[in-house]
This record gives sequence, C-alpha cells and structure tokens, in this order.
Amino acid sequence: MTEPSDLLRLIEGTCSPDEAAAIQAWIAQDPRRAALLDELRAVWRLTGDTVRSWDIGEAGERLREARDGRLARPDPFPARPRVLTVSHGAPDPAPVAPRAWRVVAPPARVAALLALALAGTVVWRLRLSAAPPREYATARGQRSELSFPDGSRVLLGVASRLRVPRHYGVRERAVELEGEAYFVVRHDPRHPFRVRTRHGTTEDLGTAFDVRAYGQEQYLQVVVAAGRVALRGARAGSADSVALTLHPRDRGVIDARGNATTTSGVSLQHYLAWTRGTLAFDNAPLSSVTAQLSRWYDLDIQMDRSLRDERLTIAFTTPSADEALAALAKVLDARVTRVERLVRLIPVHPRQ
Repeated sequence: MTEPSDLLRLIEGTCSPDEAAAIQAWIAQDPRRAALLDELRAVWRLTGDTVRSWDIGEAGERLREARDGRLARPDPFPARPRVLTVSHGAPDPAPVAPRAWRVVAPPARVAALLALALAGTVVWRLRLSAAPPREYATARGQRSELSFPDGSRVLLGVASRLRVPRHYGVRERAVELEGEAYFVVRHDPRHPFRVRTRHGTTEDLGTAFDVRAYGQEQYLQVVVAAGRVALRGARAGSADSVALTLHPRDRGVIDARGNATTTSGVSLQHYLAWTRGTLAFDNAPLSSVTAQLSRWYDLDIQMDRSLRDERLTIAFTTPSADEALAALAKVLDARVTRVERLVRLIPVHPRQ
C-alpha cells in the first residue's frame, strides 16, 4: 500500500521503476497528493539533504521558512551521492558526512537583498569553479553504487574512478570516468548529463547505458540498454559535433585515433553481465580476459607467451578467485600456480 512517506522515495529516486509507477498512480487519485509532492520537491531542492530523517508533517513549515528567508541557501551541489560499496557481493554502506547549515537573517530592504544576492552569486560561482571535484573510486574486486540527488544512479565497476564537479547540476551534469560504470540517468534537457573519458564524451538523451574506458585499454566503449546516447570522440572538431547516435542494443566504440564504429543488436546480457556479478566474454583475447579477472578478483595474472594468441568464450559467476582460475585453466589446458596475488598460467602441453 502506498503511503505519503513514499513520495520522498520517488523524489530521491530510491524506488524501483515498478514502485515509481505505483506511486505515480496513487498521486493521480487525489490532487492533494500532487500538491504535497510539489511541496516536498520544493523543500528538497532548497535543503538538498537526502540523508536526514524526513517528516511529511514538517514539509509545509520548512517550505514557509524558505519562502520567508529563514532557511539559508544550501551547497549548490545538493548532496553528495549516496554510496554503497560492494566487495564480492557483500554490501558495505559507506558513511555520509554531515553537512553544516547557516541560517541568515533576512535583510531589511529589498534593494539590499538583491545586492547581496548578486554579490553572493558571483562569489558562489567563483568558489565553485575553483573547488576540486569530488572523487569516488573502487579498488580491485570492489563495486560501488552511487545515487545522485537528481534521481540518476551509477554502478561503478571494479578498479574504476568517477569525478563529480562541485557545480554538478548548476548548468550541466558532467562527470569524468576512468574504468567502467553503468548509468541510469534521469533525463533533463536543460541540464545535459555527460560522461567524459580520455577518448570521448557520452551524452544522455534519456537512457540507461554502460561506459567502459579503462586507462590500459585504447578505446571507449558504450552499450545502450534503453533510450538513446550521443557519442563523440575527444578529437571532434566542435564541442557540439556528434559522431554517433546510439539506440537500444547498440554498441559504439571510439579508438585512440578517434575512429568510431557501431554494432547493432548486441547482447545486453553479455555486456551488462558484470552489473549482476558475472563476467562474460565472447571470442575475447586472453589478455582482455586476464586483465578483467585481475581487476575483479584483485590478482596479478601472468601468462606464458604461447597463450597470448588464445581467444575465449567463457563466463565466470563465482565469487571465488580460485574457482575462476580453475575454470580458466581447464579451458586453456593450462596449469595455474598462485602465490597470494601473483598468478601464473603455464600450458600443460606447450604450443608449437
């Protein structure tokens, strides 16, 4: 049964698509519920506080405080993304640091208020431009889920890094990625969502998509699960030029030279398997397989030269590194030796 408190979950984007649809239907049954939702959204924008305990009954009072000037304007980045870190399937919620609030008395005259507001805006923007971005990183064998105040979500893959500027959401929503991440974006044409990587930029056109751009790999890969994505290379002549427009089940790749290719009808189950805790490879070079296994299980895998030309179609569903290595050795007809993190693959029957 839908409750008034579920409105907050809808605002924060913490409910599933099915729950969101049910809440929207519940709102449509009574205009007062829509009015309450609008009030809560107004307070949420003003306070930017997604971690405090919400009280539906206090929403109107907080809204009146804001309108009367008794509630200070918050940090322009409404709140740090919620972060949930997962290592091999074990959730480990990361603490969110509390933020300080300042209450400013309203000025006596409207003219003074306008002058202070204009001056404050200039200082505010200067401070924003100078402030370093927030950075979220995962280690090998670790993934993190981030929930942004605008309702967008990110699942950050293993050994990955996401940088979020302090002015996120003011004019645009742009992040920098090194590694792999799956984005579910709440589309807002007035504030485009962009993912910048070394080899190109991915722009949301209302969608869910996967971006892969590890520093050791000389390409940017984007796979679209839903909606559309605009993809352009880092060497594009104009900031607004679009190299590719990707649709559901499209895979776009931009290499280090700026060459762009598209493949349609790819298997989402294959490319997004990592979001469900599975590594899947289809005719992949062994070097790519071992590189991802190293990130996934926090290993340093070395192989005999005779194995480097091998290509594999294989999936790993186990959280155990030893079980994954055993499966890999069986497919390769190889022997595995392991000393802590160091792993060596040696063929049982040396290739000629």
